[in-house]
Amino acid sequence: MGSKIIIRRAEVRDVPALVRLLQRSWLVTWAPELPFEAVQAFAAADPARGHAENEWREFTVATREGILLGLVQTDHEFVQTLHVDPGHWNNGVGSKLLNEAEQQIARTSSVARLEVRSFNTRARAFYVRHGWTEVRQYRGTECGSPVDNFEMQKVL
Repeated sequence: MGSKIIIRRAEVRDVPALVRLLQRSWLVTWAPELPFEAVQAFAAADPARGHAENEWREFTVATREGILLGLVQTDHEFVQTLHVDPGHWNNGVGSKLLNEAEQQIARTSSVARLEVRSFNTRARAFYVRHGWTEVRQYRGTECGSPVDNFEMQKVL
């Protein structure tokens, strides 16, 4: 773990690893919290593959020694997506990606926003440690199943 984490724009060659990372992240974090029907819907639709194949140009990735560790995607003032491979949690990857996202957003906005599922207490605590605040709770869906969400904000 001594080598440096590299933050860079995603490249087309990253797409297969991005698909695997998004699938694994969803299955480890979301699947245990959702009804079986939602997991079936995820498996059938494979939204992780579609997201990676269609949006990779918008991703910033973290790598170490050529291995994809995580990704972040921003859109205006929103952190759209931030995923770290579960095998690399607690190694500073998420912090580096979040910092990069905040820098990207700060170029055009003084406030950053994101959405996080209420059951994702690990992510919520991570964002709070990095100065984010829960500003509202609302109902949403994940693969057709109802979920509670939090909108979080941070003044940049």
